[in-house]
Amino acid sequence: MKPRHFRTAPPILLAAALLAATASTAPAGTLAGVVLGPSSHGLPGAVVTISTGSTDAARQVVTGEGGEFRVADLEQGKYDVTSSLPGFYPSTVSAVAVAGDGVSRISMTLASSTFHDTIDVASASPLDSVEAPEIRESGARDLGEALARQPGVWKARKGGIANDVVLRGYREDNLTVLIDGARVAGACPNKMDPPAFHLDFAEVDRVELSPSAGKMAAQGSLGGLINVVTKKPGEGLDADVSFAGGSWGMINPAATLSWGNERFGVLGGLSHRSSAAYEDGAGESLTEMANYSDAADDVDAYSINSGWTRLFFRPADQQELHLSYARQESSDVLYPGLMMDAVYDNTDRLSLGYLYAPENGGALRALRATAYATRVDHWMVDSLRVTGSPAPRGWSMGTDANTETLGASAEAELGSFVLGFEAYRRSWDAWTELAGMGYMRQFSIPDVDLTVVGLSARWRHAIASATSIEFGGRYDWIETAADPAKADTDLYYAYHGLRDTSRSDADPSLSVRLTHNVGGSLALGASLARTTRAPDARERYFGLRRMGSDWVGNPAIDPPTSTAAELSMTWSGAAGVLTAAGWSDWVGDYITLYQAPKLNMVPGVMNPAAQSYANVDAQLVGASVDGTMPLSSRFFLSGGAAWIQGTKDTDAELGLESENLAEMPPLTGRIALRWQSPRYFTELEGVGATEQDQVDADLSEQRTPAWGIVNLKAGASFGHWRVTLNLDNLFDRSYYEHLSYQRNPFRSGFTVSEPGRSFSAMLGWRL
Repeated sequence: MKPRHFRTAPPILLAAALLAATASTAPAGTLAGVVLGPSSHGLPGAVVTISTGSTDAARQVVTGEGGEFRVADLEQGKYDVTSSLPGFYPSTVSAVAVAGDGVSRISMTLASSTFHDTIDVASASPLDSVEAPEIRESGARDLGEALARQPGVWKARKGGIANDVVLRGYREDNLTVLIDGARVAGACPNKMDPPAFHLDFAEVDRVELSPSAGKMAAQGSLGGLINVVTKKPGEGLDADVSFAGGSWGMINPAATLSWGNERFGVLGGLSHRSSAAYEDGAGESLTEMANYSDAADDVDAYSINSGWTRLFFRPADQQELHLSYARQESSDVLYPGLMMDAVYDNTDRLSLGYLYAPENGGALRALRATAYATRVDHWMVDSLRVTGSPAPRGWSMGTDANTETLGASAEAELGSFVLGFEAYRRSWDAWTELAGMGYMRQFSIPDVDLTVVGLSARWRHAIASATSIEFGGRYDWIETAADPAKADTDLYYAYHGLRDTSRSDADPSLSVRLTHNVGGSLALGASLARTTRAPDARERYFGLRRMGSDWVGNPAIDPPTSTAAELSMTWSGAAGVLTAAGWSDWVGDYITLYQAPKLNMVPGVMNPAAQSYANVDAQLVGASVDGTMPLSSRFFLSGGAAWIQGTKDTDAELGLESENLAEMPPLTGRIALRWQSPRYFTELEGVGATEQDQVDADLSEQRTPAWGIVNLKAGASFGHWRVTLNLDNLFDRSYYEHLSYQRNPFRSGFTVSEPGRSFSAMLGWRL
């Protein structure tokens, strides 16, 4: 007989095996979340560490474009979650419960390790925020290229750099562009140098895009606001050095050095950018796309040197002062889309800021103020074109322009109210000389002063725990005045029957926005806004006599007024982040170009018609969608698309027969698959646009065909070092975008193709 314990052993072993099998197949949970910055926008590239606090190995993932992350196959239990990103203080959420067969979700916010923002002009529900890591790895030549990856944002290309930003179909004076709350205006009468061109990539910390809420933040934001926030010093010593190089001899070394403690901080930086003319997919050089002479073969497409410094001081725990200065010098910037090129374009930016943020819980929550002075000097000629070489001076047309802006703004948060004040004066002066007019000096922009004084207010109220409403309003008094001794009033009278050289306007702007959170993962928004802007010096008082057709402003032009309605949705869950918006803008007195017939005979005014400006009612309708889906802890799928349609009323008396607004972008989209670990990443991206055949025949605007390209990029980081590689237009597609064509009235008539297959690499080191 066998011993009894041998007879009982098999059931015990079986039970143990069953328990072990049950433990090994215990349901695993998933942790999903999003890492946000101080402005409540997702931070890409943040390292998220998930640990149990024991000796077990920690799990690490990196956030995607929208700041989202996802970690699967976590055992049931509690975890400590830490997120970190250079330039921000690390943040930890302890004891996050993860249940088996479920998804736990958290949201983390990282505070900036630098001094606070001096002014927050886009705090009310901006559309998007593009952070420095995303800009740095984009491989773009300028801010316009980098921002064009965002749905609802396009670029207008005129050359190898200085791309204009187009937001929801609005551009130029219909948008307000601020740099740390300061206005920077281009000097070129044909917008050769857009505001975003006048700073360097290496200065940028983030860019806030606000097409709806931004309408109330600053005067003139008919189509919204773009606010560029530059870098600030943090605590201790910090250095950020990079060198980028690529196809067609492109080089871009840059360095930023800063030091700070609790009371004081200083930052300084230098950058150089230059490149030869690029080639398109057909192998045609940028200078072959237009009427350049052989002299252009030895000239770079652009050469830009920049330097900047910022000083921060905390006189008390609740107060902060900053002083900033930047200088940018540009030379030989080629613009084949226009008739002339920039010999130089120099910019000075000076600003002083103050922040008071008491912590005593009183009615005053914050007080921000900024004063600034900016200046741009610009000289452009056609000496590199076939039109300029045979002329007596070596150029047949030249314009010297400069603009200065002096301004101040202040904002006070009083409980649920935000009260604002803004005042600025922009002085704009330009003279033009044409060989066909015997080099007679004409004051094309006759020393025009645009003076603005505005008051604003916002009030936010929680209707319920998940629903809030915000009312906003502002009132602006605006005066536009030209120098009567320089203004060509004969031109005004010949084409418009007026000799006025000054005008005052005063208009209110109003907005209301309703937001509602549904179940914590879905946020809905609806807004209605009425905004206006003042016509600029070019639109009212420009004057240039030319052979064949004059170019003249319209002193009687009225301020355009937009009434915009928008519906938006943001959903965030375990499956990712999705945002969508649809909008419609009814614009009364939209300013458009037209051929003005001569009304009055004036000695010296010989042409029968002139390029001028008129008011017409218009409508812009559009929609956008943008999303990111974490397929696993390493793979992310992202994409977006935007569509816009612009129409205007026809007017037989003005000769406006086309219903289409000029320079409207077509349906554009992108999709990308990204693999990312804490050290490496690679991304495959497809970008394309549909045909644009809804063009303005009144301005001889041409249709553009559909196009699509594939881009590839990869990168790695090793301690203080990082490297990024970009291969754009992988299949060397020859194409051009719709917004590369129409730039009246000094357009060259040539389309500017996009670069062909191009390679760029960036090596960086950060202390």
